Amino acid sequence: MNMKSIIIAIIFAVTTLTTARAESQMNNRASIGTSSCDAGWLWEISGNGLTQKSYLFGTCHGGRRSFTYDDVFGLRGVDEALSSVKTIYFETDLTVSKRLAAKEISIAEYLGCNNDSSENDLMPEGVNYESLFDSVAQYQEVHQFLTQKMGDAEYWKKTPIYWLLHLSGYDLARGYYGIQAVEGVLSMEAVRRGVEIGQLEDTKQHAQWVHRSRTKRQPIDASLKTQATLLYMGIHNIDNLMSPLYKISAAYLENDTCSIHDVLENLTKKSTFIKAALPTSAMNKAWLPVIEQNIAQRPCMIAIGCSHLLGSEGLIVLLRREGYTVEPVKK
Repeated sequence: MNMKSIIIAIIFAVTTLTTARAESQMNNRASIGTSSCDAGWLWEISGNGLTQKSYLFGTCHGGRRSFTYDDVFGLRGVDEALSSVKTIYFETDLTVSKRLAAKEISIAEYLGCNNDSSENDLMPEGVNYESLFDSVAQYQEVHQFLTQKMGDAEYWKKTPIYWLLHLSGYDLARGYYGIQAVEGVLSMEAVRRGVEIGQLEDTKQHAQWVHRSRTKRQPIDASLKTQATLLYMGIHNIDNLMSPLYKISAAYLENDTCSIHDVLENLTKKSTFIKAALPTSAMNKAWLPVIEQNIAQRPCMIAIGCSHLLGSEGLIVLLRREGYTVEPVKK
């Protein structure tokens, strides 16, 4: 495998979206659990002994779009649903994401780069970054990216492969940096309306999913110089490699469930790397009993990334298997 193939594989292995098109919308509709591609992101949960309706709401993480009140509450049924529930549950505590949106912390801090490295990630003594690159210009580009965009002045303590494997995390995080996410809009409005805010898991549990996905990736046996070359290629081409991601928010605002489902389906088919980097199914199964416990006690809105709703192991299907009626809100 040549260097270009390796860097593309690595980037796509830790990226959560791509521009792949589905070969058949009809097959997607069946696996999504709806007969319509414009089913949207708000789903009503009823039946199975519930005395009051609750809702699943798929959010959109980042994507470099700063979502407004009109964006979020212009989506079908969201305004009325939020007013009808007692509690809104997010995936985890939003404090850290809000700090990133306010630029109070760096992207490196947000990704946990201060405490997620091991001995194998540390640079050998006596080896400096500048000596690994073919030119001063390459070194300067990497140096500026890691210090200014990642925000880690001591990046040189860790190997180039460590930073290479964080590039997609950077791209996701910069979708929050100084930008208002859907969850931020919802949480502010929930406070204003007196709706309680909860979380499906604590921040430590949530961080473990990210760590799990990283440790499951196939290790890359390459010299430090080769690692540096790959890192430079990844940084130099990151906007081109990641540009398809920025179109996702448009499909989201159009309630286009099929297009986003197509993206995720094709992504997980590309390689086992990608499946390991997307622990969506495992997260859904862990959240399911928490969701069931809470919707049995009070009307809730469960606001989670839209990818968690879709597919044969998505929460729409999982809740239906448990006997609930889960249908898209049409009005």
